[in-house]
Amino acid sequence: MIISVTSLKGGVGKSTVSTNIAVCFAHMGYKVAIVDTDTNMSSVHWSGLRGDERPSVAVFGITDSAALRKNVKRLEEDYDVVVIDGKPTISKLVSTILLLGDIVIIPLKPSGLDIWATEQFLEKYEQAKTLKDVKAYFLLNEYDENLTLCRESKDALKDFEIPVLKTTLKTRVAYKEAIVLGDGVFEYTDYKAKKEMRNLTKELLDLSQAETQ
Repeated sequence: MIISVTSLKGGVGKSTVSTNIAVCFAHMGYKVAIVDTDTNMSSVHWSGLRGDERPSVAVFGITDSAALRKNVKRLEEDYDVVVIDGKPTISKLVSTILLLGDIVIIPLKPSGLDIWATEQFLEKYEQAKTLKDVKAYFLLNEYDENLTLCRESKDALKDFEIPVLKTTLKTRVAYKEAIVLGDGVFEYTDYKAKKEMRNLTKELLDLSQAETQ
């Protein structure tokens, strides 16, 4: 299974989501790899901090579209789950990331800027859909249902054809603390963050299994 995590906007949590779902899959016994496509190489750096006693998550840095297409297909032969950590860009790379994913996750935070960036992203999404039936889903990050802005942002997404994942991620210090240790929140001390990521991983598995039936 290939999971693409992508957005045209920076700072929405692509690397955080990528590393955390990879860790969850690894703890479930899957052989997992991350492909980091951003030039800042956040996931690659994270892997260098990861302790040897933790379940293995291989991380590869690939920033070229053609190389990404060729190597991800090769990695799929050796790994059960390949997570593509996307780059905020409108280049050909985004189209490649969309087309490679069996499931595409689009993280966004509840703000007007993220909604506007999503409108630009949909142009790439529509182009990709002419070549493949792209299974994309919005993931609300730093979401608080008690805040009006969050609820309004969620409602605004109903105008798009892309569904919203049931799982939402809250604003938690654990996500920031775990990543600088090379961990995932599944391995960390915040039970609520661990539960969120476990729910997200299970939802992705359920979606994947539904697509293959």
